[in-house]
Amino acid sequence: MNENTFTTAPVEASQAGDPEWLDLPGLEKKFGVKRSLAYLLIADGSIKSVSLRRHGALKGKRLILASSVRNFLNSRMG
Repeated sequence: MNENTFTTAPVEASQAGDPEWLDLPGLEKKFGVKRSLAYLLIADGSIKSVSLRRHGALKGKRLILASSVRNFLNSRMG
């Protein structure tokens, strides 16, 4: 093998693009919207979400559509 094939330079992890869906901790991290406010915004239709859970299960995973949060925030400007 050629010596120029290898490097000792550090490798950085690639950054994925903006996620389409966020869980509640991700929503707070990305937009600063906490859980209680998120549920109020979901209830009045300001942002869109889905709940993923198995039939008959009490608990599931709530995911929020990131574009709906952006649209809501943009609508609140000026």
